[in-house]
Amino acid sequence: MMLLSRRFIILAGWLFAALTVCACAKSTPTTPSTTCSFTVGQPSVSAFPPEGGTGTASVTAANTCSWTATSGSSFITITQGASGTGNGTVQFTVASNASTTDRTGTLTIAGSTVNITQRAATGAPPVPVTLSAPTANAPVGGQTITSARPTLVVNNSTATGNAGTVTYHFEVSDVNTFPNDAVRTFTADGVAQGTGGTTSWVLTRDLGPNVLWYWRARATNGTVTSDFSNVETFRTASACTFTVSPTSVSAAVGGGTSTVTVTTDAACTWTAVSQSSFITVTSGATGTGNGSVTFTVAATTSGARTGTLTIAGQTVTVTQQGSNLVAGFRLMDPGRLGSATTTECQIRSLTSVPTQCILESTSFPLGTNTIIGYSWVVSYTYPSDKTLIQSGTNPQFSFTEMCGQTGSNDSGFQLELKVQLTVTDSEGNAVTVRSNAGSQALLTLRAYVCGI
Repeated sequence: MMLLSRRFIILAGWLFAALTVCACAKSTPTTPSTTCSFTVGQPSVSAFPPEGGTGTASVTAANTCSWTATSGSSFITITQGASGTGNGTVQFTVASNASTTDRTGTLTIAGSTVNITQRAATGAPPVPVTLSAPTANAPVGGQTITSARPTLVVNNSTATGNAGTVTYHFEVSDVNTFPNDAVRTFTADGVAQGTGGTTSWVLTRDLGPNVLWYWRARATNGTVTSDFSNVETFRTASACTFTVSPTSVSAAVGGGTSTVTVTTDAACTWTAVSQSSFITVTSGATGTGNGSVTFTVAATTSGARTGTLTIAGQTVTVTQQGSNLVAGFRLMDPGRLGSATTTECQIRSLTSVPTQCILESTSFPLGTNTIIGYSWVVSYTYPSDKTLIQSGTNPQFSFTEMCGQTGSNDSGFQLELKVQLTVTDSEGNAVTVRSNAGSQALLTLRAYVCGI
């Protein structure tokens, strides 16, 4: 019984094993594989303007097929749909093109190449050329001018765009309507624009006196012309007339100072010029309006003489009395030259003996008169300022100086010797002459150290 049960158990195990093997040997059915294919549609925009933009491209594929999208150009960026499975859409942007050349880029979508083009940047439209009206600068406000050919000045026109060469047209007229009449309106074209912000034009004809004139200007580059400037005015001065008084002057033998007055309108200018060497204008050489001229007449050492000045275009005559005296003097250096005439007295000595310098009158009368007096004034600076005076009947004046004083040197220190001599005659005439004036030479002293 036990043996039968054991056999039954073994038989059942074999039967289970056989059934299991049979079940495992039966084949399982397989799913057939899918082959992926992709269709990439034309992009919504393939040619972009310079400013760029956005575009899309569609992908058609089985719902189990995966794909990717990449940009092959730096200016194209995929913003959506860089990868997908099945149908999908790729969105991309194209940056603006700042260069002056067209460009082409690519996208690779699901293995297909998509070409994108973009036009070059176009230049900004040219700025239109405009010219503002210039503004009158001078003369303005009815200003009275003295020149018959004044200079007109405008502040330059302001240009926009490439205006190129700018020139100006000026008009001057005696009426503010500027009629097209060459007798009443004077014009100038092609006046080159000046630097520094202003342009000037000098009239090329004389304007009539005492007239209120109107003027204006405008700018042009040959294509564009500005409006006229504001109209301004100026007045030419009245025709100048001059009254000079006196027109004749008498001068004494010893000369002197005289004054002549000039009367005219306030805007009229004048000058004063001496036409004679012995007459010197000391003040009032130029003037405007009323004024005066002061001049000096040098002393005469001979007969009567006449000279002239031209003042405000008129002649003023100066008559100087003649003298019966001819005055003059000379310098002598007796220790060096004896009685010979010289222009320099040398202060030098081998010992301590002073040097003597002598001035001697060379004056003489021209008639029956006689010389009765000599008045000397001598001045120099050695070693300090000195003035020596002598009056009387002596025609000579002598003085001494020592060598070796302050200022002296081995080669001799030169200084001016100033001498004035007034000679008086028996008729009461007096004539004064000075060194370094008229026919009298410049005189000097030369101071040495002692022993040379």
